[in-house]
Amino acid sequence: MPYSEWKILYEPALLLQHPKTSPARHAVYFRMTARNRVWLARRRLPLPLIPAYLGTWTLLTLARTRSSGGLRAWAGGFLEGARTPCGERRPMRWRTVWRMTLLGRPPLI
Repeated sequence: MPYSEWKILYEPALLLQHPKTSPARHAVYFRMTARNRVWLARRRLPLPLIPAYLGTWTLLTLARTRSSGGLRAWAGGFLEGARTPCGERRPMRWRTVWRMTLLGRPPLI
């Protein structure tokens, strides 16, 4: 259905339940998070910001991740994100980068 034909309905009585999963981080979580961050950077960030964004997240992941299995899965997802198509590239304008920074959310973190 084309975007212009979508309808949004508010249904306050609707109950949605997600399947129960372990709150612990697992290999799929690490892989998908890394892949999606690389795809996001490739699609939406101005070219000069891509290495800074991915470098920041690499350092944060190395500091936070305690398991070697998690790091291996993360590295696999990172490579997958770099090697596979990520969709149309439509980088944000520098004006948007500046506004995000002024609002306390620079697109590097």
